[in-house]
Parts: sequence; structure tokens; C-alpha cells
Amino acid sequence: MINITSREKREYMTSLMRKRSIIALCSGIIELVLVFYALLQGYYKTTAVCGEDIFASYMYFTMITNTLAGISVAFVIPFAVEGIRDRRFTLPRWVSVMLFTSVNSITIVMVTVLGFLGRVAPEDAFGYGGVFTHIVCPILVIILFFQIEGGCRFTIKDCLFSCLPITIYMAVYYVMVVVIGSENGGWKDIYYITDHLQPVLAVILGLIVAFSVSFILSRLSNYLSKRRKERAFRYWDKDVEPIEASIEAYGLGVAMAQNTKRERIWIPYDILEELACRYDLEASDLVKAFVKGLEVNM
Repeated sequence: MINITSREKREYMTSLMRKRSIIALCSGIIELVLVFYALLQGYYKTTAVCGEDIFASYMYFTMITNTLAGISVAFVIPFAVEGIRDRRFTLPRWVSVMLFTSVNSITIVMVTVLGFLGRVAPEDAFGYGGVFTHIVCPILVIILFFQIEGGCRFTIKDCLFSCLPITIYMAVYYVMVVVIGSENGGWKDIYYITDHLQPVLAVILGLIVAFSVSFILSRLSNYLSKRRKERAFRYWDKDVEPIEASIEAYGLGVAMAQNTKRERIWIPYDILEELACRYDLEASDLVKAFVKGLEVNM
């Protein structure tokens, strides 16, 4: 067993939190650039190539997903900046779920292009910047999503919620293409669904694919979160006395009081809860020890 002092443990946690913030910030900025470029590609295809109004580009689910991704990651960046300043990176659950929803939607686009559209209409799928928009950008966005360590564990409920954008889109698409039809002012079948599948069957398959993608992404994200949490606490031994855990919590309080401005002090409930769970203690006792550590240096 490596002998690591309490001071080194606290310094490790502080460094790790700051590193996570920097990674989240860099990932967020890169993702913003990617989706912005993908949107420009879509706008160009709609206006210059197809000769339609720029707003007609939002008939394509690709454009909707990239817009949603841009909005979602824009919410992440302020928290990453704050994390760098405070050496602490946390995301509200609603931001994590929103980001997960956008990534799920973008992944669905890629799967649909590779599994269906690329076979029936390869020029539409891969032409005019389609390779970047439908393949390269989604892959990079997925990778960046797994780099942002929000610490949120996604549930089946979150998976269902993440399927909401594609569900709404399919409902609108069905009405505009199948019920109304392009000859009556609806949309043309830009995905060639009616040429190859029964519309109802296409909807059912779409829902199955959407949930399957979200489930896989959520399990992988949860697995990586668990591994990162284990790595973050690898310097803490499993077998310690309760008083030692309380001393660690007290030390974290002291370290925060010494390195953080008074008005920006926060209580790291997730870290203390993890310590409590690890040592089979009451989280409230560790919170009290942490607060005492704060009070000594304030």
C-alpha cells in the first residue's frame, strides 16, 4: 500500500477537480465549434444547393440535433469556467440530462445515416458536407461527451426523456409527409421512408433504435463515471477508523477555507457522501467535520 499523506490526498482531489473543469471547458468549446460548422454546412446545402429558405433547413433532424447540442454545451461552459476558478466542477442534473439528450439525438442521426439513408440515398447522406455533418461531427461529439465528467448517473427515465426530440420529430414528419403530403403543402419525403418502408413500421423501428442508442450511451456513461469515482478515491484505504474519515473531511474543510474566497465556499456533498458510503458512516457526521474545518480558518 502506497503511503499517501492527508495533505497529498487533498491536493490530489483539488488538482483532479481543476483538471476536470479544464477538460470540460476545452471539450465544450470544441463541441461548439463542431456543431456551429455543421450548422453552416446545413444552411449552405439548404440555400445554395437546394435553393430553399434558410428556415427550411430545420426540416432535417440533423439541423435540430446540432442546434440542441450547441445550446446544451453552452450551458456547460459557464460551470467549467467556475470550476477552474473554484477548483471544483459540478453540473446540475438538468444540464447533464440536456447534454445527454442532445448527444443521443446526434448519435441517432449517425446510426440512421449509416444503417438506412446511406444505402438508399448516398448522395444525400454523404454529399455536400454530409460526411462531416453525419459521421465525423457525431463521433467527435460523442467522444467529447464522455470527457465531460458531470458525475450524473443516467436512469431509464433519462433514456426515455432523451428520446423525446426524435419522437416529436417523427410525429411531425409523419403528419407533414404521410397525412398532408408535399402536394398539399406538407413536406417532401426527404428521408425516402415511404419508398422503402411502411410509415408505421418506420416509426416503430425509429423508436426502438432511439431507445437502444440512449440505453447504450447511458450504460457506458455510468460505467465511466463509476471508474472515475473509483480512481478519484484510490488514495483512501478501505479499512480505516471512523475518526480517520472525519479527520479527512475536516482536512478538506481546512484546505477549502485556505484556497477559496469566502463568498465562493461550498460544501462538496458528493465527495463527503462517497467517503461516508466507502467507510459506512453517516454523511451528516462528515459534513459537520468539514464545516468545523472551514470555521477554523474563517
